[in-house]
Amino acid sequence: MKIAGFEFAEGARFQPGANKDPRLVGEHIEMLRKKFKGELTPEDVLDDAKNNNSPLHSFFEWSDTEAARQYRLQQARGLIRAVVAIYVSDDKPAVRQKAYVHVAEAGAPHYRETTHALSRTATRDLVLKRAWTELQAWRKRYADLKEFSGLIGIIDEIERDLPRIGKK
Repeated sequence: MKIAGFEFAEGARFQPGANKDPRLVGEHIEMLRKKFKGELTPEDVLDDAKNNNSPLHSFFEWSDTEAARQYRLQQARGLIRAVVAIYVSDDKPAVRQKAYVHVAEAGAPHYRETTHALSRTATRDLVLKRAWTELQAWRKRYADLKEFSGLIGIIDEIERDLPRIGKK
């Protein structure tokens, strides 16, 4: 099969100032892949992007101080997402659940304790919308794999049963 063109994945986020021309970026990365005999690594991309003339250069933070800060923020996000709370009550067995969920409020995204976020309509809707968007992206990414056709069918059923999530 031959590549007919390039585009960025839905929801892809890049740093401010990045050259958002998917054709240029895709063709350049494809050139790198061929240069390395079909095998491409993040190190190959980074090494190429160090050159100011590379179309990939603008996708990276070149200030070591700012890059370190961004990396640590990413580590902090991962740490927050990794925490699991064990909820107990007198009449039920213990339940393990992610302690915090991301709430993508416009202009003020943050993490909130899961049960609190899900107990309020506004934040619950934001969490469900994000989960639905991620599930739809997964569905698109793996729709052509027959091994997951059963899951794709279940996602389609959920979409029919919960149309309000997809329309928000």
